[in-house]
Amino acid sequence: MCAFGVYRMSLEPVQPEILNEDAREGLIILCDHASNVIPAGYDNLGLEDHHLEAHIAWDIGAAEVTRKMCELMGVSAVLAPVSRLVIDCNRELDAHGLIPAVSDDVKIPANSDLSAAAMQARVQAYYDPFHAAAARLVKAHLDAGKVPLVVGMHSFTPEMAGEVRPWHAGFLWNRDPRLAQAMIGLLERETDLVVGDNLPYSGKQLYHTMERHGAAHGLPQTTIEIRQDLLASPGNIDAWAALMADVLDECMSRPDLTAIKHF
Repeated sequence: MCAFGVYRMSLEPVQPEILNEDAREGLIILCDHASNVIPAGYDNLGLEDHHLEAHIAWDIGAAEVTRKMCELMGVSAVLAPVSRLVIDCNRELDAHGLIPAVSDDVKIPANSDLSAAAMQARVQAYYDPFHAAAARLVKAHLDAGKVPLVVGMHSFTPEMAGEVRPWHAGFLWNRDPRLAQAMIGLLERETDLVVGDNLPYSGKQLYHTMERHGAAHGLPQTTIEIRQDLLASPGNIDAWAALMADVLDECMSRPDLTAIKHF
C-alpha cells in the first residue's frame, strides 16, 4: 500500500495500441506520448484531473494525427498506452526524466522517491511492451525486404517558459538528417509554413525512440513536432494528417530515402 492507492510491485503488462500491424507499406509511425491514461491503482499519481489534460501528461493531438495518417495511408503505427508521467517511452532507461518527479514545475507526488523495484515494475508493464511492438514492426518490414521510414509523432506547446514558439511544425534528427531535411525541403517548397530544423527541440538531446528503432538499424527517421494550437479541431487534425501523408508519400518514393545507411 502506498499514499496513492494500492501499488503492486508485479504489474500486468499493458500492450500498446497497434494500427495496421500487418501492413508493409514502408512507413512506421511511433507515437510514444499518445496517451494521458493513468492506470488504476495510482490515484492519478496524486495530481488533479486538469493536470492530465495538459501537455505534461501527453502530446495533445499526436495520437489523433497518427490514427488519421494510418487511415489515409494504410501504414503501421504503435501508440503508447499510458501517460508519460507514468513512464516516458522516449527516454533511455537511465535517463533522469524516465519517471519524472517534476514536469513543467508541477510536482508528481507518486513519482517521488520510487524504489528501484517500483521503477522496474513500470518499465516491464508499460515501457517494454511499447518498444517490443515497435521492434516487431521494424523486423517484419526488414524481413519482407522493405526498408521502412520510421517517424515519431509529437506535438508541442505554442509557448514555453514565456517564449512564443513561431514554428508551425518542426522535424528532429540526430545522426541521420536525411528524412528530416527532405520533409523540411518539401514543406518549404510547397507551403508558407514556418518549419523548424531540430526545433522546438533538438534530436541531439531528446530522440530515444527514433534512435532505438530507426537510426540503430540505419533506417531513415525523424520526429515530427506539430504545434498544439494547430491541432485544436478535427478539421485541423485531418488537414495536418493529410499534409504529412502527402509529404511522406513523396519521401517513400525516393531511393535516397529508402536505403539503409549508418552514420
